[in-house]
Amino acid sequence: MEVIVAIDDLHPEQGWGCEDDESIGYLEELNKEFGCKFTLFIPANYHEEYPISKHKDWVDWWLSKSWVEIASHGYYHKVFKYTFEQIGDQEFLELNYQESKDRTKMIFDEWDTVGYKPQGFRMPGWGCNQESAKLIGESFKWIAAHNEINSSVDFGCDTYYGCDGIHETENINLWENRFMFQSHIAGDWNDNCWNEKNYLNFREVLRYLSTEYDLSYKTLSEL
Repeated sequence: MEVIVAIDDLHPEQGWGCEDDESIGYLEELNKEFGCKFTLFIPANYHEEYPISKHKDWVDWWLSKSWVEIASHGYYHKVFKYTFEQIGDQEFLELNYQESKDRTKMIFDEWDTVGYKPQGFRMPGWGCNQESAKLIGESFKWIAAHNEINSSVDFGCDTYYGCDGIHETENINLWENRFMFQSHIAGDWNDNCWNEKNYLNFREVLRYLSTEYDLSYKTLSEL
């Protein structure tokens, strides 16, 4: 049985995916114990403060790990037409097709500066509309999507659904014969961030699943 572990919102800020962060130690331990792999969803310029073009060493450090894949998580991961209180940080929910095309060009231009082209995408905050979904589907090989939030849109490319949190122990689902775990690298507002409690919980979940299934850990691009 395939196992996917996705992590959102990494960016080169201490506590959000840097080498000495406690959370990174948990990922390394899971890789050593289980062979766990991770798909990291990284915004190209998180909240206009962390353009990856200024942090090539950080990107290269992640890319040096054979058990990690980097995927796109938008450009800003914030909104401008609306407020956070209105729609959250759902960057592509407020963009039409042409605006999405312009924003996606910014994404690829930013990644070009560090010599990497992400193959996959997850909508920041999950939300989008059909126009932005169409453009993203034309621009990336695959999309990681939410089975409820994104159910009304057609991305027009390979789409992988699943959002079981690393903090959950009940009702772990099979999504097209695979386990799809969703998490955030940090954030007090997230229940599924990589703290010690969730690490220990997820470790026990994997231990249990390994007694029931023959598990194969993959990144999303390896599917």
